[in-house]
Amino acid sequence: MLNLHQHPRSQRGWSWPVALAVSAASLLGACSPTLNWRETRPKDIDILLTFPCKPQQIAQTVQLAGSMVKMSMTGCATDDMTFALAHADMRDATKVSAALAALHQAAVRNVAGYVTQSQPADVAHATRGLADALDLKIAGKSPTGQPLRERVVLFAQGTQVFQATTFASSSHYKDEAAQTFANSIRLPGGG
Repeated sequence: MLNLHQHPRSQRGWSWPVALAVSAASLLGACSPTLNWRETRPKDIDILLTFPCKPQQIAQTVQLAGSMVKMSMTGCATDDMTFALAHADMRDATKVSAALAALHQAAVRNVAGYVTQSQPADVAHATRGLADALDLKIAGKSPTGQPLRERVVLFAQGTQVFQATTFASSSHYKDEAAQTFANSIRLPGGG
């Protein structure tokens, strides 16, 4: 279990967004080997999305775009894949773009990877016109050097920033599962 007082950057050699996802997934212990999709509304976050397993939620105060913010991670692991949603309230609309840019850079850097595909994120009711509101496919490697694939959807609504991530070793990554997770994101109207 994640010690919320330990800086996630020290875990497994990854920085906090991926370390939180790994820790959230590890909270489950044994997971079902099949995808059992269920709608989930993470605690204290106004978003609805579908996870293929029962997610757990953790939170930690981190530095993001020059501000100390509470970042929550809701995630689970099943069928050798990890599914996670990171969320933070920047409390200042002028810091949202920088926060998304930092999450984008960290997503690539955390897996010593490179972006194989990038397009604007298509999340209904998300704030439009943000340069780093993107849907990314990333190829990289785990801290042990194993090839992995990652899908990261970065978006915002108001002062809230979000990162929906699916990752797995290249041999276990399933595009259809990552697409189902990304397509399930629902923000409340009026963003």
